[in-house]
Amino acid sequence: MDLVVLVIPAAILLFLVRTLMIARSLKAAAANPTLADVRALRAAKRSLKAHHDRLDEALAEPGNHLAAAKRLATVPKRRTSTRSSRAPAGDLLVERRS
Repeated sequence: MDLVVLVIPAAILLFLVRTLMIARSLKAAAANPTLADVRALRAAKRSLKAHHDRLDEALAEPGNHLAAAKRLATVPKRRTSTRSSRAPAGDLLVERRS
């Protein structure tokens, strides 16, 4: 029974102290609104910078895709100096029909 008598008042005291600390911090923030505004402005700038970074990456993606497509679309040069020993496919069809 003695433990309950000590724990309940301690919990109430802890709750009141925490409530007073929160009230004091809110009162200080209300007394000096520019401090809260500066913090909010800094947070907004960080968020905007992160947004711009992602936007720049997104805008660069089509250019990267286009460069990759151009690189893959290049046709290799044909070798005209060497001839293949294989007959063209059209000649084989003509010979088989005969």
